[in-house]
Amino acid sequence: MTSSQTILENLKGITEYLNQFTKKQRPTYFEKLVAEAFSHILHLPFYASDSDDAGIPHRVIWQGRVNPVCKAPGGGPDAIARCYHFDLIIEATKNTEANQWAREFASSIRHSEDFCSQAQIQAKDVLTLLICTELHRDTYRSIKSNPKEEYKLIPIEVSNLEKILKTSILAFTIRHLELRRLLNQISKCIRDSSSLDDFRSAVDSLLTNWQKDVLKVEKKAVIAVKSYKAMRMINRTHIGTSEIFQRLQGDEAINEYLEIIEEKLSFDIVEESLIQQHLASELSPTYDERVFYPVPFADFKERQLRLIKALEEING
Repeated sequence: MTSSQTILENLKGITEYLNQFTKKQRPTYFEKLVAEAFSHILHLPFYASDSDDAGIPHRVIWQGRVNPVCKAPGGGPDAIARCYHFDLIIEATKNTEANQWAREFASSIRHSEDFCSQAQIQAKDVLTLLICTELHRDTYRSIKSNPKEEYKLIPIEVSNLEKILKTSILAFTIRHLELRRLLNQISKCIRDSSSLDDFRSAVDSLLTNWQKDVLKVEKKAVIAVKSYKAMRMINRTHIGTSEIFQRLQGDEAINEYLEIIEEKLSFDIVEESLIQQHLASELSPTYDERVFYPVPFADFKERQLRLIKALEEING
């Protein structure tokens, strides 16, 4: 499977990425790229129609084929994401012309209706996404005036999809609930906006705030994992906070993470994260600084498995 970083780079340079294919192939590879992006955003396995495994309940299924590569059939959605407690119908289009709405709007709503009927699920548990390189004003107006509120079509431009994926990469423990909340808020933005430009501005502000909120919630888990990695790379049993701190200062991902949430790395956050996430234990305070030793992975894994077992018993 293509790495999340590669998918992110392809979204950033979408024109250059697609130009390596023939004009006829580009819609197919755009579809596939979008489906792969959602696989990484949701941290779910990616399947194509010729490799799908219905035994995996939570997954992303691109309706095209990979062997050989070919586009999803026109009678259904381009991709489906089976998330935790909700589903996504994903439509991807490179079309930026005035006929974008005519080609995509009605079919997207129909695909949602068909999916709900076939899967016997309620419309409120299905979100339909239109992923495009650029949303046309006619499509915006059609979505805004959609009388079928139960089958909402939520437009997402590639630049925004890129930001969502980046957030999920940085905060790799993100919950599906956070994405659902964001998508519903984007839908509200289109209802409340007065123009396409106004909608774009509202979504930009929404994404910035959402990204900060998500990263703040996941901060200690991410810093704990990065600190644990630093301890393993130092490869000693006893490691002071200052050494871990120094390693993290040179980590580009951590620096980017903290820059987004407008916070600074500190000894306190390193120490709190390691202890709260149970990835290190502190030695007796006989040194000038706090000294830790990394918890053996087998010990951490067994404790997590016991926690999972307890939750399984609760959920019957």
